[in-house]
Amino acid sequence: MDASPDAGGTNEAEAPLRHLLELQDADVHVDQLAYRRRHLPEQAALEPVLAQLASLDEERLAVSAERQQLVARELELERETAALVARVAAIDERARSASAGSYRDQEAMAAEIEALGRRRGELEELELEVLEAAEPLDARLAQIEADRAPLLLEAEAGRAAVAAAAAGIDAEILAATDRRSALAAAIAAPLLGEYEALRQRLGGVGVARLVRGVCAGCHLALPATEVDRLHKAPPGSVAHCEQCGRILVP
Repeated sequence: MDASPDAGGTNEAEAPLRHLLELQDADVHVDQLAYRRRHLPEQAALEPVLAQLASLDEERLAVSAERQQLVARELELERETAALVARVAAIDERARSASAGSYRDQEAMAAEIEALGRRRGELEELELEVLEAAEPLDARLAQIEADRAPLLLEAEAGRAAVAAAAAGIDAEILAATDRRSALAAAIAAPLLGEYEALRQRLGGVGVARLVRGVCAGCHLALPATEVDRLHKAPPGSVAHCEQCGRILVP
């Protein structure tokens, strides 16, 4: 443990250490507020709602992609059917015209029309299969939208609650930070710099009280000789816990 006396009377000499303890309390308060800001219960309540929405959105995307494939297949079948109908109409027109040609040509055209008719029947069956496959997908998409509606309202309310809670804590942090700045301004730069370095290195606590021979920072007991020497040190002396290195105030 090291100690170096400050000049001045007892109360005046002890003032920097008292200010340092006040600064430590202010820093702990700011840290607590920052922790609350990061762990808002309103945000925790909102997360499951957002997770449900994300899951529904992911499912909606997958179902929509599958449904779009059916739409593309339906359009493909419709185009083929339209082309087939146009081909049958052209053959029929030719068969009725004077350019029909020989009996063999008439027979070939009739056979082609018959084949096209069979293909049209196949296309109609395929279109029916597409429509049947689309029905459960359309039903699922409708259910997803129904499930999303109340969740969207809940999420909107949750976000508003988070914003309100965050704004309240932000105001507290601003006030606490202003107070912290005022306290820090009253502490000499060397002592403040040492405190800041210790605080950064030791989990946010750079100065601690000595309570019944125990450092309140690391909660370890100091040897009796060290405790006695600390109590006998001149007022305002800056001492350190030999266990953790924090500035120690009796």
